Amino acid sequence: MAFSSDLSKTRSQATLNKLFENMLPGSTTRSNIPLKKISTTENFSREVSKKRLSKEEIKKANKIEKAKRNKQLNKNLEKEKLFSKNVKYNVIKSHKNSQNISEEEQKYLKKLIKKNSFAVRRAGGLDDPMIKDEVEELRSEILALTNEKYDRSKERQQKAKLSSFNEKVKSGVLTYPGLTPGLAPVDYDESDDE
Repeated sequence: MAFSSDLSKTRSQATLNKLFENMLPGSTTRSNIPLKKISTTENFSREVSKKRLSKEEIKKANKIEKAKRNKQLNKNLEKEKLFSKNVKYNVIKSHKNSQNISEEEQKYLKKLIKKNSFAVRRAGGLDDPMIKDEVEELRSEILALTNEKYDRSKERQQKAKLSSFNEKVKSGVLTYPGLTPGLAPVDYDESDDE
């Protein structure tokens, strides 16, 4: 039999020798030709051929691998989201200190305060005293922020109401008979009140 290469000849001899060793007890025929080193790709192909997997096993392995990749991607996405949220929060915090807050940033802060206050309320049943102290500090900070915003908005509303009233009086929309602007009524006497 003619072989195309020395490697194929040594492989076939090794296969026959293994067969004889398994079939014939006490037979140890070794070839005189030393085996050449086998490349890693050949080793890999041998391992794969030994471990022939069924289609279901391959699908299962692929599914597990895909789940691992998705989990890692989700972790990376969460890290990126957290980083961008922290950056956005720090930018808004620096703007808040300089009183240059845009309407979008105000909405974001309001949303963040609501979210954090809900989380603080939800974490009310804690047993650890150190955590309780931290939660109480957070609550007081959040309440101070919300009260501060509420007070400022209420103050703005009152100022707007007063200024609109003054505008109406100046323009003459609000008038009362017998009153002259800035003066007492014509027939007014202080002794009449008593």
